[in-house]
Amino acid sequence: MTKGTIYFYFKDKEDLFKAAARSSLEPALNEIEALGAHFEGSAEESLRVHLSAVYPKLVTNPRAGQILRLIIAEGPQFPELVEFYYSEIISRGMAILRRVLERGVARHEFRRTGAIDFPQTVFAPALAALIWNLLLGKRHPLDFDAYARTHLDLVLNGLKVKSR
Repeated sequence: MTKGTIYFYFKDKEDLFKAAARSSLEPALNEIEALGAHFEGSAEESLRVHLSAVYPKLVTNPRAGQILRLIIAEGPQFPELVEFYYSEIISRGMAILRRVLERGVARHEFRRTGAIDFPQTVFAPALAALIWNLLLGKRHPLDFDAYARTHLDLVLNGLKVKSR
């Protein structure tokens, strides 16, 4: 395939990026979102299921890492790509987390904290693991299972209503 052939299918690099991001990340987001659609367990179990799905679907997904690397590298020159990534990917993920947290508060399992307004704080350890994997993973790999358990423990202990 020649370099120009790609433009037969995509108007420009921006369209190519959007298609790559959608094909790589939307299926994972759809699966993670579907986990909460009819979930009947506790809010803790729901958060456990959702965060556990994030690691194989997004954190250790090589395509997700490539998309993030591209956003970090090219974002300053292409703010419209950053806005697309935010509106199509990030905002959906934050909404999923916010629903899980709000459910926990409504059921009096979680304390009302700023995490509802800033679900990024709940996701931040997963993002740190993704960045770690991008930059250091070949020489200093993480045990993602142990890391995910630690992440979940940290978040749950910060959110749970303390019994007296």
